[in-house]
Amino acid sequence: MYDYNGQNISDRIKNREVIADCQFADCTFENCRFDDCTFENCTFSECKFIKCSITNMRTENTEFKFAVFVKCTLVGINWLKLQNGSVAFPVEKFEKCYLKYNEFDKMNLKKFDFMQSNIVDCAFANCNLCESNFSDCDLKNTQFYNCNLKKADFRNATGYDINLAENRVKGAVFSSREAVRLLSPFEIKIVD
Repeated sequence: MYDYNGQNISDRIKNREVIADCQFADCTFENCRFDDCTFENCTFSECKFIKCSITNMRTENTEFKFAVFVKCTLVGINWLKLQNGSVAFPVEKFEKCYLKYNEFDKMNLKKFDFMQSNIVDCAFANCNLCESNFSDCDLKNTQFYNCNLKKADFRNATGYDINLAENRVKGAVFSSREAVRLLSPFEIKIVD
């Protein structure tokens, strides 16, 4: 097992590589790219990723704990696999990130902050998103299935698809122009 503690790792590019048997604790990754890489038997604990790109990551017995992503591009990630048996969500926060084709399934994301991120073509299924912050997010083609969205904040968020009959939305906050879109499946007419 290779241990990396408190290291700054920058400007690394890995493409279709296998990264195995590594423990990263309190490390900062900056301007790194991991494209189509496989992580085996790795742990990332309290690591920070700044301006990194991670696409189509495959994992085996790998876990993220309290990771922070700032201005990162994250494509094709199934976040449930990165919990590796843990109850806590593997990420502490996304700040101004671009997420595409990400899957969030059966996750507790209560009070989670997605603020100012682009979350495109993603899916949230059976998640607790109570009191989460999606304000100022572009949620183009992002779907929510059977989620708890009570008191979630969607102010100035755009592009989301929330079925009011399938999700719990009591107390959620929406901007008026987007709230009208939520009613479209009910085929009702709204007049001034």
